[in-house]
Amino acid sequence: MIEFLVPLITFIAIVSLVAGVYYIWDLLGESGASKVERRLRILSAGGGHGAELLKRKQLSSNPGLNSLLQGIPRIHAIDRLLTEADLDLSVMKFIGLQIGTSIFFFIALLLTSELYTPFALILGVVAGFMIPYMYVSRRAENRRQRFIEMLPDALDFMARSLRAGNPFTATLKMVADEVPDPIGTEFGIVFDEINYGLELKDALLNFTDRIHCEEVQYFAAAVIIQKVTGGNLADVLNKISAVMRARVRMYREIAIQASEMKLSANVLIGLPFFVAGAIAIAQPSYFDPLFQNPLGQFLIILQLFLMAVGYFVIRRMISFRV
Repeated sequence: MIEFLVPLITFIAIVSLVAGVYYIWDLLGESGASKVERRLRILSAGGGHGAELLKRKQLSSNPGLNSLLQGIPRIHAIDRLLTEADLDLSVMKFIGLQIGTSIFFFIALLLTSELYTPFALILGVVAGFMIPYMYVSRRAENRRQRFIEMLPDALDFMARSLRAGNPFTATLKMVADEVPDPIGTEFGIVFDEINYGLELKDALLNFTDRIHCEEVQYFAAAVIIQKVTGGNLADVLNKISAVMRARVRMYREIAIQASEMKLSANVLIGLPFFVAGAIAIAQPSYFDPLFQNPLGQFLIILQLFLMAVGYFVIRRMISFRV
C-alpha cells in the first residue's frame, strides 16, 4: 500500500508544479500591448485612482510584513486572485497556508516513502505551494464563469430599470440588492465606490480589474462611452446582453465538442496508475527495486512530469477563445 502511495503523492506534486507554472504564466504573462493599454486606461482616468487604491490595500495586518510584501513584484496579482475567488484571506495568510501545506506533504513523504530527504523536500514544497494556488485559481474561474452566465440577465434588469426612469447609480443599487452573488456582490462594490466619491469611470475600471473577462470590459466600455457621448444606455445594454448570451451558447457548444478529448486525457492519465495498482496487488514486491534505487526514483519523477506535461498540452489544445 505504501509503495502505491509514493507514485500517487509524487504525481500530485508534479501535476501541481506544471499546473501552477501554467496558471502563473496565464495570470501574470501580460503582453506588452496589454500592459500599455491598461496603463493608458489608468492615466486617462485622471490621477490613477485605481492604482492608488490598489497600492494602499493591506497585504498583511503586520506593518513590517506588509511593507516587505509590497516590495515583491506582481504580488498584487495574488491579491487580485484571492479577491476573484471571494476568499477572506490576506496574501500573508495565503502564503502561510502554502508553507503549512508544504510542511505537511514533506512529513507525509518522509513517513510513507523511502525517498531521499532532498527529493521529499522538493516535492513537498512544490505540492504545498501549488495545490492551494490551484484551488484558489479553480474557485476564481468557477466564480467568473457563474458571473458570465448571470451577467446577461443582470444587464436586461438594468435596461428595464433605466427605461422606468431610475438613474444609473440607483439601478446599480437595485442589482446589488436583488441579484445573488457574484453579480450582486460585484455591482454592490461598484455602487459603494461611486457612493463614497470615486468617479464612475474609475469604479468601472476597478470592476474590470476584479473580474477578468471580456464581458465586463464590454459593459464598462459601453457605460463610459455613453457618459461621454450620450445616447440610450438601455438599448445598448440590451444589445450587449444578446451578444453575451450568444457567447455563452458558444462556450457550451465548444465544451460539448471538447468533452471527448477531455475524457481521453483523463483516461491516458489514469490508466498507468490503474495498471500499476493492479500489478502491486498481484505482486506486492514487484516495484521494490524501482522505488529503492535513486535512479528508479528519478525515472518515476521524470515519467510523471512528462505525463503531467502531456495532460496540460491536451487541455491547452481544447481551450478555445470565443
